Amino acid sequence: MNALVLVALAALTPGAKPAPAEGGNVLLAPKVGFFKSTTALGGDLYLGLELGYVTPWLERRLVVTLEVGYHRPQTTGVLTDPQLGGFGAPPPDGRYTLAVREVAFLLSAVYRFERAFGSLTPYVGGGPGLYLHRATSDLFGATASESGGGLGLQALLGVELPLGPGGLFLEAHYHLAPLDFVTTGDVNVGGFLAGGLGYRLRL
Repeated sequence: MNALVLVALAALTPGAKPAPAEGGNVLLAPKVGFFKSTTALGGDLYLGLELGYVTPWLERRLVVTLEVGYHRPQTTGVLTDPQLGGFGAPPPDGRYTLAVREVAFLLSAVYRFERAFGSLTPYVGGGPGLYLHRATSDLFGATASESGGGLGLQALLGVELPLGPGGLFLEAHYHLAPLDFVTTGDVNVGGFLAGGLGYRLRL
C-alpha cells in the first residue's frame, strides 16, 4: 500500500519525468512522403515500411528499426550542341530522360524523448543503409540501363502524436547514397525526405 502511495505522489510531483509509452516491443509503421535528391533529379513520391524493436535499454527509449524505402526520381531535358549533327547535317532529336530507381534497406538506432512536449514524442536517429539502384536513360531513341548497389548513411528526426493503438508521426530524413554509373557519374543520389507522414503501430 505504501509503495502505491509513493508511486502516486511521484507521478504528481512537478517536474517528474514522464514514463515511456506502454505497450508491446514491436513497432510497425507504413509511411509516405516527398523525396528530393541532391542531384538534378526531380522530386518523387517516397514509400516506406518500418519495423522496429523497443529495447530494454535507456528506460525503453532506444529503438532499433529496419526500414525498406522506395522512390524513382527522374529528370528530362534537351541536348542542344550543334556538333551532334556533324558535317552540316541537322542535329538529331536531343531529348533525353534519366530515371533512377532506388530501393533502400535502412538500419537505425532511434532515441525517443517520450512525452517531452505534452503528449508529443520527438525522436532522432540514424545508421547505415544498403542502397540498390537502377538507372535508365533514354537518348536518341535508344534505352540503356545500369544496376548496382552500395552502402550509405542516413539520419532522421521526427515527432509522434499518440492516436488510438499507436501514433501519427511526421519525419524528415537525409540520405548519403554514393553512386558511380556511366549515365550518372560519381554523385550522391541521396537527398532529403522533406516530409514523411505515417502511422506507427505498437504491437
